Amino acid sequence: MKRAEITLMVLLAAFAASLTIGATDLKYSDEYSFGPGFVPLSIGVLLLACCALQGLRVWKRESAGDGAAEKPDLAGLALAVAIIVAGIAAMSFGSVLAPIAAIVLLLSWLVSKHTLAMSAIVSVTTTAAIYVIFSIWLGLPVG
Repeated sequence: MKRAEITLMVLLAAFAASLTIGATDLKYSDEYSFGPGFVPLSIGVLLLACCALQGLRVWKRESAGDGAAEKPDLAGLALAVAIIVAGIAAMSFGSVLAPIAAIVLLLSWLVSKHTLAMSAIVSVTTTAAIYVIFSIWLGLPVG
């Protein structure tokens, strides 16, 4: 693992820990709604878990001897940026869910190199989760 990757993971873990610690003083929820500590505590805990899982994955891969250095995929990065920019621009036409579905589909298919069927499943599942969380659970309009 490169020094920059380790530094990023440690900084993200420190940020997540500070979110989690800072949110413990805030009310998490009451019987009717979420409190001000809901989002920072949830994000902090999830980010800490993701950092730990990524650290374990890297440690396991390097202990198996498969730690060969990979070249950065600049074409994939440029394609991902173009897809995200186009999707955000498309959101100005009124809909949010359709561009999100397209962004996730294209990123999964073209950048992550999943099959088209798997990318469609990921896109539909992600978009449905966003709809359920924001529109149904939180009552926010998502369009």
